[in-house]
Amino acid sequence: MPEPISSRRRLGYVLGNPGFQLTDRIVVAIAVYYYLPPPGRGLVPQIPENLILGFLTVFGLAMLLGRVCDSLTDVVVGWASDRSRSRLGRRRVFLIAGVLPMAVIPALLFFPPAAPGSSANTLWLFVLLALYFISFTIYVAPYLALIPEIAWTQQERVSLGTLLALVAFPIVGVFGSAWPLAIDLGRAAGLGPEASLRVLVVGASALALVLCAAPIAAVDERRYARSTASELSFRRAVMQTLGDRDFCVYLLAQCFFVFGVNVIQPVMPYLATVVLGRSEGFAAWFGLAMFAGVGLGFAVVNALVRRFGPKRVMMLCSGLLALAVSSFGLLHADVPGGSYDARNLAMVFGALALVGIPVAGLLVLPNVMIGQLIDRDERRSGSHRSAMFYGMQGFATKWVYGLSLWVLTFLLARFGNSPAEPLGVILSGPVAGVACLLSVAILAFYPERAVIAGARPAAPAS
Repeated sequence: MPEPISSRRRLGYVLGNPGFQLTDRIVVAIAVYYYLPPPGRGLVPQIPENLILGFLTVFGLAMLLGRVCDSLTDVVVGWASDRSRSRLGRRRVFLIAGVLPMAVIPALLFFPPAAPGSSANTLWLFVLLALYFISFTIYVAPYLALIPEIAWTQQERVSLGTLLALVAFPIVGVFGSAWPLAIDLGRAAGLGPEASLRVLVVGASALALVLCAAPIAAVDERRYARSTASELSFRRAVMQTLGDRDFCVYLLAQCFFVFGVNVIQPVMPYLATVVLGRSEGFAAWFGLAMFAGVGLGFAVVNALVRRFGPKRVMMLCSGLLALAVSSFGLLHADVPGGSYDARNLAMVFGALALVGIPVAGLLVLPNVMIGQLIDRDERRSGSHRSAMFYGMQGFATKWVYGLSLWVLTFLLARFGNSPAEPLGVILSGPVAGVACLLSVAILAFYPERAVIAGARPAAPAS
């Protein structure tokens, strides 16, 4: 029987979450801005900006191919981790293998080897993105698989999920919103935008490495994890997971939600510069607008889950998120003091304050719902296959990550990302909102009560 994990070791575990999310923000937000900057901001596009076949950007293609490598790795890593009997721990051995390249490669993206727009830079981008996403999966899929293995009941998982979010959001939320401020601070210190971004990403990568090493030291699976190795072959493991209809319903809803979030996240500096006519650093205020809502959201979500269950609260959060981001479609590009400026500011900050409430729930609830499905599968199969479930989720959502960034870069290239042609930036909000509403509709078909009834009895809380 495993030991209950102490609060100190839980904190060590959750530090990995902001660590790998920092690397993700570097790749999917800052790298987009670095390789495809808006005109007149002091940065030069590092790769060709033309559309391929009329609908695909070079960056979008590189991201899509990187996600293909990533998605294929998800399933293999999940299966291998579930079957592992390493003396280091079947999850921890993968964390050790993935942590260094996952932290270092994002910084290397900002040191392309040749002149802007060259084929060498394009190759550099393609190769590094593929290697990054593979190492990301090697670390993250087993990391997430530990959640239902060290938190045994639904309430413990809600508590652990809340702790994961409470630790990650102040770090990742501030970084994700405030990173454009580095350009303004760099200018004040005499650095150009490119040098400022390089200082930022090298520092963030070093911090990510330290944070991601913490779970390796904190969680000894032999003492704290409830797990039984799987004996299934790769083919049987995949088929058995995909044969779970309820998991597929959950996964499809999650894919639409991930699509919506990943379309809107990289748009923040474009909103500041293209729509509001401010500097990149102004985007730092967007994160502050979300904090009050997030703090309130954590308290509200925990209370609502106890009364209504994770599914209904997840639907509510996705619907609120859709409402908030769709309002970006009503913006009009303007300059400070212009006729639309006050209206734009009120709409953007009002929407982001509302976003904070569902963000709190959406940081916690997916891990609780997938934990229900993993428990039921364990009762049926006799082994704890959490890495395969997270691996299959990763396989699907990584394709969605690539697709969403292709859609975003297409919107920016086709409809414009400048004050004279801002439609690409403005359309990102309604596109993300529609995806979140589709997630709500699909979640309505998730049979939460039947899944809970079929799950193994929860271990007694200590």
